[in-house]
Parts: sequence; C-alpha cells; structure tokens
Amino acid sequence: MPRPMKAAARVLVLVALTATLAACTGHGGSGGGGRSGSGPSPNASPTFVAPPGTSLYVYTNAGLIATMELKGDRGTLKIQNQTGRALPAPGFYLLAATDGHRVPGVVAGAAPVPNGDTASFPVSFGGLRDQDIGLVILVMGHDNYGAFVRH
Repeated sequence: MPRPMKAAARVLVLVALTATLAACTGHGGSGGGGRSGSGPSPNASPTFVAPPGTSLYVYTNAGLIATMELKGDRGTLKIQNQTGRALPAPGFYLLAATDGHRVPGVVAGAAPVPNGDTASFPVSFGGLRDQDIGLVILVMGHDNYGAFVRH
C-alpha cells in the first residue's frame, strides 16, 4: 500500500475516534447527543431526591424505572413500567461492601406490574447497616436485571 493511503487511513481513524469521543462525552456539535443548549434533552433522566435520612437507589433501563428508598433495614420499592410488556414480580438482594456476601431482600406483596402502571411495595432486609451496603441488585421474576445506582 502506498504511503499516502496509510496516512489517509490514519486520519480517517482519528476523525472517527474523535467524533465517537465527542458523542460519548456530550461535546459534539449540533448533531444532538450533548446536553448543551437551553432546553432539556429529550432523553434526559429524571431527577431523583430522597427524604433526609433516607438512602435512594435507582435502576433505569429500557422503559423500566425502579427506585428504592431505604431507611434502616426497611423501605419502599417503586416500579414504573413503560417497557411495552408486563413485568414479573420484583425482588432484590444486597451485596455487603465489606466482603461481598449476599443479603436477601423481601418485597412484601410482590406482584407483576402491567405495562403503563406504577406499583409500590414495602421492602425489608436484615444484617446490614446503610454504610455497609455495597450493591443493591434488582430482580424481576427469576431474572437478575442488574445493580441500582445510589443517588
């Protein structure tokens, strides 16, 4: 391959990487994807705020928003279902920050959540203080959906 082709190929790769990086960091031009401008982004995540003394965990993916407010070893799990399908009954478990051991959670009255509905359930768990929670994992039916993010 002649030298000018190698140089052109390198330039194209650098341009593609720069464009990808700009899109990922929100520093792109007017093509969207960034958060600059005067109005909210149509894909902006809602803002979540917990009452004082409460820990807030949020899971959001593909039309499912799950929020868990914990105070001590009790709290509330709220499921907002805009997935286009019914969701099985929710559950959760925690992983301890100290050694990763699994602590089962209890969702009282857990029931399937139809598409378009929002449901709230009392939750409880035992054996961990708030500062010892490493991860909170969402389970829907028998499927592990993944970790909540603490807000």
